[in-house]
Amino acid sequence: MIKIQGIDHVAFNVRNLDKSVEFYTKVIGLKITTREPSKPGVEYFLDCGPSLLGIIQAKDLSHNHPFAHEGLGANHFSFRVHAHDFVPMIKHLEANGVRIEYAKKRPKSWSLYFYDLDGNKLEATAWPVEDGLAEQLRVKEIYDSTTKAWRKYD
Repeated sequence: MIKIQGIDHVAFNVRNLDKSVEFYTKVIGLKITTREPSKPGVEYFLDCGPSLLGIIQAKDLSHNHPFAHEGLGANHFSFRVHAHDFVPMIKHLEANGVRIEYAKKRPKSWSLYFYDLDGNKLEATAWPVEDGLAEQLRVKEIYDSTTKAWRKYD
């Protein structure tokens, strides 16, 4: 069984990214993280202790984020998983008929986007370097697994 280590991040769609960054940094006191690269004009991550807060420019979602969402408010939340559990989680979700959007491997983090039974948007995030993985999984291994799962929903 895959072990969920906690909530990695929660993401909100916002009307004005610059004003939201100012609010969360100056009023709430959060700092822009160095854990995940920011995408000015699209998305920022802010440190909240062991978890992150993602703020996403709502108007850019249909082109720049896997979970396109036109409204404001909650976009998705992400579970933290160990990097060794990333591919087994894909296979586990696939075996249980879970609708998988896709997996993405970034230099610092890996993301698996999927849905619950009611269509709520979920993500599993792994941090391979933080988890002590000397050698990262091959992109093809992740792609092959998610492509197979995604084709079930065509």
